[in-house]
Amino acid sequence: MEAPAARRLPPGPVLAMTLLPGTELLAAVGPIGDAETNPTWQLYRGRADSWQRLAWPEEAVPYSLYTPATGTPIFAVPISNALLGSGQPWGLLRSTDGGQSWQQALRGLDDPYVMDVALSPRFTDDQTILAVTWRRGVYFSNNAGDSWQQLPYRRSIDPSGGANPYDLAIALSPDFEGGTVQHPVVNGQIVASFAHGLHIWSATAPKWQTVSITVPSRLEDYDPSSASLTAGAIAFSPNFAQDHTLYLYSGYTGLFRSSDGGVTWQFVGRGLPTPVPPTRTFHLEVASANIVCVLLVAPPEEIEPPMFSYLPSRQRSLYCTHDGGASWRVLQPPLEVGEVSAFITRREEDGNIVLYLGGAQGGVFEYSIEALTWQ
Repeated sequence: MEAPAARRLPPGPVLAMTLLPGTELLAAVGPIGDAETNPTWQLYRGRADSWQRLAWPEEAVPYSLYTPATGTPIFAVPISNALLGSGQPWGLLRSTDGGQSWQQALRGLDDPYVMDVALSPRFTDDQTILAVTWRRGVYFSNNAGDSWQQLPYRRSIDPSGGANPYDLAIALSPDFEGGTVQHPVVNGQIVASFAHGLHIWSATAPKWQTVSITVPSRLEDYDPSSASLTAGAIAFSPNFAQDHTLYLYSGYTGLFRSSDGGVTWQFVGRGLPTPVPPTRTFHLEVASANIVCVLLVAPPEEIEPPMFSYLPSRQRSLYCTHDGGASWRVLQPPLEVGEVSAFITRREEDGNIVLYLGGAQGGVFEYSIEALTWQ
């Protein structure tokens, strides 16, 4: 029998999760209470039925969470409702005490509207973190966010992400190694979506190289009918050094795959719901070159209003592919989970892929991907 939502921990809806060392997770939830008059948001640490509530500024709407392999510090990007003239721009929040307290990490960030961040795979050694912002592009820190420097771009940056304004994202290749502000990439590459385009900065090409690809809208009579390829989420294959594969999801036109390190891209979103801008209601995880999962809302009957929303108004579904996007299956959620509102993946040493499913009614549930029912 399904557990009553009121008794579930963490309470729902689960908005974002990230893995911590060992078997624990970090989960952001909300709104708690009356969503119309006094919504609050909370943060929890734990797994299964054992969860501890951590500190969190209750009026900040958590969008994404990030931790290095050691579990500290913790970084969080709240939804910046101040873009709409309401509330404050939270920017980037950081906790150095396991989530017991939070401070803004904005010194040197000329634009507080942080949209996405990426931590170096070698964070323990190089202390490198990068952020992409609404108005100013990409910033670099090699001291764990104590201070920031902007990575130069060849022209002035147009605010927002482009045809889908929330197509602002950044990711680092698994072989990335950070350096200095003058030479930020010692090894590997950065892929970022900003200035209405997709850009790559690598150790061998130490400045932004724009990927000049025009893609069509997949909506009939939508304006614009075509636009530069952009991304609201970017994820590398764990074996990128060998397979050169990465994926991106665009809120304008859907899911794309690259097998040559981001130089060329192929649309692999047939069988998935067509996105309707403006939207940032999606989450992408890449478990291997061929195994990819993405959480999407159901197709809308009309275009969403142009604003951040605390929760999507339509039900979300989790889609996965085992063949690099040639075909897709949709999850039939277990009864104990109900609607999936967030998810993350973990690949075990034996190659088994574990899905952690966060429920819209609360709770975080762990399954092998092969043990679930797909349609």
